[in-house]
Amino acid sequence: MQWTRDYYAKELECNPIALAKAPDILSDCHSKTSHHFVPKTPSQLLRNVSIKTKLFILASTSAVLALLIGFAGMAAHDLQFIRQSKVDQLESQAKMLAFNSTGVLTFQDQAAAGELLASMAMYPTVEYVCVYDDTGKLFAEFSSTPNSAVRQTESLPSGYRITDKGIEVFHPITDEQEQIGSIYVLANMSDLYAHIRRYLLIGAGIMLLSLAGAGAMSFLLQRSISEPVKDLALAAKSVKEGKDFAIRVSPQSNDELGELGVTFNSMLDEIQSSKAALQSANNRLEDRVQQRTAQLTQEIENRQIVQDALVVARDEAEAASRAKSEFLANMSHEIRTPLNGILGFAELLTQSSASADPALRQDYLETISSSGQHLLALINDILDLSKIEAGQLEVELSPCSPHDVLNQVVSVMRAQAQQKGLELRYEWKSKVPESIVTDGGRLRQLLMNLVGNAIKFTVEGSVRINAELDPSTETLTIRVIDTGIGIPSEKQSRIFSQFAQADNSVTRRYGGTGLGLAISRRLSSALGGELQVESQEGQGSVFILKVKTGPLHNVDLLVAPPADALMGTLDSIPVETIRLPASSVLLVEDGEINRKLVKIMLEDAGVSVTTAENGWLGVQTARREPFDLIVMDMQMPVMDGYTAASKIREEGITTPILALTAHAMKGDEEKCLAAGCSNYLTKPIRAAVLLSTVRNLLCQGKPGSVANLPPPTSEPVTPPSSAKYSPAQLKSTLPLEIPIYQEIVEEFVGFLNSHVHDMQTAYVKRDFEALTQLAHGLKGAGGTAGFAALTDPSVHLWDAAKEENLTDIEESLAVLGELTQQITATPQVC
Repeated sequence: MQWTRDYYAKELECNPIALAKAPDILSDCHSKTSHHFVPKTPSQLLRNVSIKTKLFILASTSAVLALLIGFAGMAAHDLQFIRQSKVDQLESQAKMLAFNSTGVLTFQDQAAAGELLASMAMYPTVEYVCVYDDTGKLFAEFSSTPNSAVRQTESLPSGYRITDKGIEVFHPITDEQEQIGSIYVLANMSDLYAHIRRYLLIGAGIMLLSLAGAGAMSFLLQRSISEPVKDLALAAKSVKEGKDFAIRVSPQSNDELGELGVTFNSMLDEIQSSKAALQSANNRLEDRVQQRTAQLTQEIENRQIVQDALVVARDEAEAASRAKSEFLANMSHEIRTPLNGILGFAELLTQSSASADPALRQDYLETISSSGQHLLALINDILDLSKIEAGQLEVELSPCSPHDVLNQVVSVMRAQAQQKGLELRYEWKSKVPESIVTDGGRLRQLLMNLVGNAIKFTVEGSVRINAELDPSTETLTIRVIDTGIGIPSEKQSRIFSQFAQADNSVTRRYGGTGLGLAISRRLSSALGGELQVESQEGQGSVFILKVKTGPLHNVDLLVAPPADALMGTLDSIPVETIRLPASSVLLVEDGEINRKLVKIMLEDAGVSVTTAENGWLGVQTARREPFDLIVMDMQMPVMDGYTAASKIREEGITTPILALTAHAMKGDEEKCLAAGCSNYLTKPIRAAVLLSTVRNLLCQGKPGSVANLPPPTSEPVTPPSSAKYSPAQLKSTLPLEIPIYQEIVEEFVGFLNSHVHDMQTAYVKRDFEALTQLAHGLKGAGGTAGFAALTDPSVHLWDAAKEENLTDIEESLAVLGELTQQITATPQVC
């Protein structure tokens, strides 16, 4: 306790700031030491000492540390040099002894050898010297201590080593380059140790002198540092206690302490300025209150304006309510119309006898079906509107083919246009992107609305669809152009409102709910685009749809097909109206279902068909018999179609070859033609397209002639979805009223179950090659048998199996398994 008091008493003498806290410090020390003494670390001890003491410790420690580092380096170098010098000296002595010992060993004169070795007594550190003969035995020796034992009893190789005995040197004795003995010298390191002691004494003296000098210098210099700090601390205390911000310190130097004093004075200046500013702000408070009063008056006026706007909004809401009431009345009429058709014709069917005219019953059923589709469309529009109003409209962006979407829209709407005698056509005004990133389903829905409206409001003329891609802005622009009744300019903004059409007379004449264009504009906005209209009354309308395509830097831009090729004329040709000239056709197809179906299509059209199960059998058959046409699948076991076509051409056979492939990507056509094929079709195979292409090839009768058919489009394969499929997707599109097609579909359904099981087995065995072949077979056979829903998941599985992507394989197999169960459970014939 007394030591602590003495220590703090010394500190308080040179630390005026701590002086005021002395009672508290001593009291605290007493309370702590009364319980137990806790040793403090050096940093804790230095924390509360004065700056004067810290400067002294800093100067002394720095000087001592610098001297220690320098002295240690010099000592290490000097000691290393001395030790090496001693080794060199001993080696020189050993060489001299070896030279003088040559004659002694030659004549075996041990007495002379002893005298020679005794000459080493003049070196105080040499303790032992000996000579070995050529057999390694001790010949003569000398020891600085007469009674010492022999230090070394055997000869060692030439060189030196440092051990706990001292420095040992070995050197051979040679005569005419023949070793006849060796010299061994042992010296202690007493001189080296004496040198080390001298170094330590000198170093200790230098460090003491340096420490004294550092202390003297720190004593002389500490005032220039501690005095400004002391003045600054006293000034800060005075400002705190007296609240006198006019106090200033006088900087005594231009160093950091001087800058600290200047900064302290500047801080006081700012405090004074702030105090003055506060007083000025208080003086201006009344002015600000007056200004605020004026602002409140302005706000009251603004609120009056808002209230007037609310009155206008109320009137608009009432108008909207009336519009909604009118919409509900129209909707009631629109819903009741198809509902009456369904109920009325269903009642007629119920009351009709079994012997009623089949054609009349079929007409009733078709009317019920069309009325149901109309009712479903109305309900879908209402649901879409409810989702839009609730902010729950969702879009799923994924790669899709815009060409395919337009094809589907035109195919669906063509029948409606033909019923009104209208021409429906579309064309590309630019290159065709292989795929864009958008919601294909929503885009299709949007286009169906626009094209349906165009057909509905067009009495005569045409409806045209123009598509154009702008890669620079990543925008796809689609224009739907009609020659209909047009829209007055003052009513064009109204048509995009909910429950609205151009006027009520339109509703009465053409029907409709007034939701289609409102939904379409919301959909276009959700797809990152916009929907606009240009129209003149009596001259038709142009609806301009713009959607974002997503990045196009990795998307192939295909050459746009001619407009005539997009008319879809082949779809409108009934299969039974296409008759082929009498001819013989060789069908090479490994899939049993595809082979059987294509054979029936061709034979029904009037040709004779010979079949082969793989490319090798196809080549052998073509060699044996002449044919007018060869229809060949490109992916087959044993020998694929590309190799088979090349070999047929190498045989000099010029028969036209029609390639069938499940691939529809860019470059597949060139690959087929390069192999020697005359034309190619993609699976699934449509009967009308197949028969028309076969007819063209048979009529032209020469290789290389390509039928005027639309080029295949490639739709990027997107990962399959496990969503439920509609009943229409689960039924075959083949004419099942014909018994032979019914038999094919039933056979395919049985084949499908076993085929999917084989694919699952191949995956479990990790047999990716077999899985690839099985997936390829299904992606062509499914569509050909009328089950288009199987094509996309089969293509995705085929790609995943080639890349051995386990995640995608499992997902595709799950989708195919679920789809197979649904197809199997769905009656194909009602």
